[in-house]
Order: sequence, then C-alpha cells, then structure tokens
Amino acid sequence: MLEKIKRVADYARCAAALGITAPDKWDLFWRQTKNVRAQFGLAKYHPDALYQVRTRYGTFHFRDNFGDITNLFKLIYQGEYRFRTLGEEGVILDVGANIGLTAGWFAHHNPDRPIYCFEPLADNVKLIRLNCPSATIQQAAVGAKPGRMTLKVDPDNIMASSIPNPWVTHEVSFAVTTLDRFAAEHSLGWIALLKIAAEGMEDEILNGARDTLRRTHNVVLETHGRQKHEAVSGFLQSNDFQIDSESFSDTTGLLFASRRR
Repeated sequence: MLEKIKRVADYARCAAALGITAPDKWDLFWRQTKNVRAQFGLAKYHPDALYQVRTRYGTFHFRDNFGDITNLFKLIYQGEYRFRTLGEEGVILDVGANIGLTAGWFAHHNPDRPIYCFEPLADNVKLIRLNCPSATIQQAAVGAKPGRMTLKVDPDNIMASSIPNPWVTHEVSFAVTTLDRFAAEHSLGWIALLKIAAEGMEDEILNGARDTLRRTHNVVLETHGRQKHEAVSGFLQSNDFQIDSESFSDTTGLLFASRRR
C-alpha cells in the first residue's frame, strides 16, 4: 500500500510539472493513476482506444493499456536519458523507440536535428508517427547481422523482448537490420547521440554498429543483467569511448558514454 501511495504522489508531481493548464494537469494525473485504480477494480483498460495528453514538451499519444502511460514519469518528467540540446554535430538514432516518447523528447530539444527511430512492432510504429512526426522510422529489429529473429511479444503488442518476462508472451519473427547497414544505406555521417533500449539486444546491436560507433559522439543505453552490463561497458571502452556514468539495480542498468577526445 505504501508503494502505491508513493506512486500516486509521484504522478501528482509529474502532472503538476508537465501540465500547462489546470485541466491538463488533472488529465495527466487521472491518466497516470489508472493502473492503481485498475488494481482496485475501479477502472478497466481499453487497449484498442487511443487518447492524448498535452504537456510542456508537446502532445503525446497513448493506448489505454497497462504500459504506455507509465513511461511518461521517468522518460519525460525525470528525463531519464538526460540529454537535451546536443552540442555535437550529427543525427540522433533511437533504437528501441517503443511509442516515440524519447524521440519526442529529443525532438523538442533539438527541433532541426534528424531523428531515426528503430522499432519492430507495427502498433508502436503508429504511435511514433504521432509522438514524433519528424522522425524517420525503420520498422525492424536491430542486431549484429541482417536477417530475421524471433522475439517474445506480449498480448497487447507493447513490447518485443529477447529476455524472459513475467507475463504471457507469444513468439513473433521480425526483420533485422544493423546500424552499420542502415547508416550506409542512408549515407549517415556523424551520430550526435545513439540511444539503445532494446530489451536484452544491446550487445548484438553494438556488434552490428562497429563502423557507426567510429562516428558517434554519445551513447546512452539500457542493459539487462550484470554480465551483459559489464560486457557492454567493456566493449564501448575498447572502441574509444569513456564511461561517463553508469548505474545498475536488480536486473537492469543504465550507461552513459562519450567518445574520447
């Protein structure tokens, strides 16, 4: 119960900070607390329905499910990936773009900078187009080599994962590209920021991006498992990056790296 009270308090702070008008703040708070209300039988999900909320960082669109809106707190209110206006030259690559919240955040702070989103799930791609209209979207998984791979997908098509998770999933085959192939096909030069949140695929993605990394200024990525976290950190350091900061809690980590000057 204390955890739920804390969560509601977090949502209240988030709504107060992100909402523009009083109705916006209330709408944000009400939408974010739906998971808590649903747990007490006071609300029901309608996964096929879409709604939008207005924030200081733009209007964001969500499905009425258990997962989409929960990311607003950490990605937009807390600014989990930290980067705002980028000083270095180049484009932004968002690998594992989900529904485009992070891409929308980057676009708000860097309105004239090209953003490329990579996301395998078609339902998520539809929301990226709403949440970050300026993005170029590649509907594919990203890995170490081109081809196909099978990932675990939840019943509501929210997440495609290569790691075990606590809910029921079904296996789906997806097309796979590599960042090196994509960069060559699109004649990409410098990469100002490479963000990776790919549910256990982080090491394979980096292995398929060796040439791209030589032209990358900053990397931020989520890791899954202590062993993989350490392996990814070592890989980046061996490819001329310095680890600026990192954290690891329970089973996931977050790592920030920049090219050595």
